[in-house]
Amino acid sequence: MYFILCAQFESFLQPLIVLMEIPIDTAFALLALWVFGHTLNLMSAIGIIVTCGIVVNDSIFKKVDAINELRKAGMPLVEAIHTAGRRRLRAIIMTSLTTVFAMVPLLFTSDMGSEMQKPLSIAMIGSMVVGTLVSLFIIPLIYWFYFIENMTKIEVH
Repeated sequence: MYFILCAQFESFLQPLIVLMEIPIDTAFALLALWVFGHTLNLMSAIGIIVTCGIVVNDSIFKKVDAINELRKAGMPLVEAIHTAGRRRLRAIIMTSLTTVFAMVPLLFTSDMGSEMQKPLSIAMIGSMVVGTLVSLFIIPLIYWFYFIENMTKIEVH
């Protein structure tokens, strides 16, 4: 996944900004499973993997790629971050809400086999909530910090 992102961004460091989200989402999904009394099993692991894919997609295509495009058009860094945030906010929120609302019925079913699907829904809901917040706020902050650091290093030399 890292090398695919390197090819897309034409950078070795920008994909790390996006991939920093995966450990955060995974940790919160595991915390949510523990709080609700479930364990990591095959179904919850599938939920974590699917959610990481959705959230990384939010970070890549909807946020970082939009910032990069605005920067290529000549927009200053902070303005590009704010503009991309406003433009992509609705798409990120809609993707997250759709996923969360699709998982809610699995929490309240009592059919045969539903006990196996509850860890999947808990992991996905917990991971999506935190992943959305990270995509909206933390990823742009890391992006800003990364480029501010690089600009100061360039100016010093």
